[in-house]
Amino acid sequence: MNDISALQYANVDEHMSAAGSLHKAMLPLGFVTAFCFHHGLLSAQFVQQHESVLARVRYQEGQVSELFAANGAVLNKQDLNERGLVFLQSYLAKLTDDFKATFGADCYGIEDSWENYQLFAKVLVRAHLGAPKPHGLFGSRSSAQPIVQSIKSSWKKLWR
Repeated sequence: MNDISALQYANVDEHMSAAGSLHKAMLPLGFVTAFCFHHGLLSAQFVQQHESVLARVRYQEGQVSELFAANGAVLNKQDLNERGLVFLQSYLAKLTDDFKATFGADCYGIEDSWENYQLFAKVLVRAHLGAPKPHGLFGSRSSAQPIVQSIKSSWKKLWR
C-alpha cells in the first residue's frame, strides 16, 4: 500500500493469504476497530462518518467486523485520535500473533461474534493499558505483610 496515511499492518491484505476469504481476513482488524471505538481511540471525523454503524457496535449487535468493513477494510492514521494512533502503531505488528494465540491455529475460522470479540478484547486491554495492578484490601504482597502480621498478633491475643 503506497498511501502514507495508512498504518502499517492495518489493512486486510495482511491477512488475506492466511484467511482465504475477505470476510475472514477482516476479523482481526474488525475486532481491533470495534475495540478502538469502545475505548475512545477513534477520531471524531471517523465517528461522525460511521455514525449509523456505530449504533450497532455500541450495543454489540450484528457482526464485529462491520465497522472495519464500512471503512473500506483499512485503518488510516486520520481514523484515529492521538492515543489510538500511539496504541496501534506499537501494537499492530503483534496483532496476528495475539489473534492466533487467543483463537488457535484456525483463528480465521471463528465466528464474527461479540462473544469472540470479548475474548480478544481482554488481550487488547492488556496491550493497551498493561496488566492489571494488584488491588483489593491488601494491595501488593509486600505491602500486605505488616497488615497480615498485625491481624495474626491480634488473633493470638484474643485466643489467649
